[in-house]
Amino acid sequence: MIKFFRKIRQKMLTENKFNNYLVYAIGEIILVVIGILIALQINNWNETRKNKAAEQQLLTSLLQEFETNQEILDSTIKTNTKIFETCVKIGKFTGPSLPIISEKELSQYMVGAFKYESRYVPNQGIINELNNSGKLSLISDPNLRKAISNWQSQFELVKNQENYVVEGRDYAHEFFINNGNFRRHLNLIDETLIDVKPSRFPDNDFRFLTNPKFESNLYLFIVASVNLNKTFYLPLKEQTELIIEQIKQNIN
Repeated sequence: MIKFFRKIRQKMLTENKFNNYLVYAIGEIILVVIGILIALQINNWNETRKNKAAEQQLLTSLLQEFETNQEILDSTIKTNTKIFETCVKIGKFTGPSLPIISEKELSQYMVGAFKYESRYVPNQGIINELNNSGKLSLISDPNLRKAISNWQSQFELVKNQENYVVEGRDYAHEFFINNGNFRRHLNLIDETLIDVKPSRFPDNDFRFLTNPKFESNLYLFIVASVNLNKTFYLPLKEQTELIIEQIKQNIN
C-alpha cells in the first residue's frame, strides 16, 4: 500500500500536480498512523488477555490458600477454646483451702491447659508472592486488593495478642513448675516420652492451688485467651470468609 502511494506521488510530482501530491502524502501519513495505532491496540489486547489469564490463575491459587487457612483458623479457635475452658475448670479448685480432687484429674487438667500453645499459622505462600513480586496489581478488583491488605494487618494484630497470651500461660505454668511436683505429674498422666520412675515424695502438688498469685496468673491467661478468640480470631475469620467470597466472585 505504501509503495502504491509512493508511485502516485512520484507521478504527480512529474506532472506538477502539487495539491494532489500533498493530499496523497497526508493520506499516506494517516495510513501509517492508523497502522501503528492498530498494532498498539492489538498489543494491548494481547497484554490484557495475558494479564487476565494470569489473574485467574492467581485467584484460583489464592482461593485454595484462603480456604485452607480458614480450616486452620477454625482448628486454632477450637484448640484455644478447649485450653481456656480447661483453665476455668482448674480455677474452680483455687482458694485458701486444699480442694477435693484427685491428683490424676488435676494432672489431666494441667495437661489440657498448658501442654499446647494456641498459635494460628496460616499458609502464606501465595500472599507473600503477591507482596514480593508486585503481582497484587494483577488483581483487578480494588475491593479484593484492599481486603487482602486488611487481612494481613489483622494477622499481625493476632500474632501480637498470641504472644501476650503465651506470656500469660507461661506465668501460670512456671508457678506450677516452681511450686508443684512435676515428676508426680508425669507419673500420673502416664507420660510415654521418657521413662519416669515414681516420685519418692509422698505429698500431692495441690498447694499451688491455694496461692492467690497462681490464681491471678491463671485468670490473666483465661481472660487473654477469651479475648484472643472474640477480639482477634473471630474478626480474622470474618475477613477470611469475605476474601473467599470476593475471590469466587472474580473467578470466571
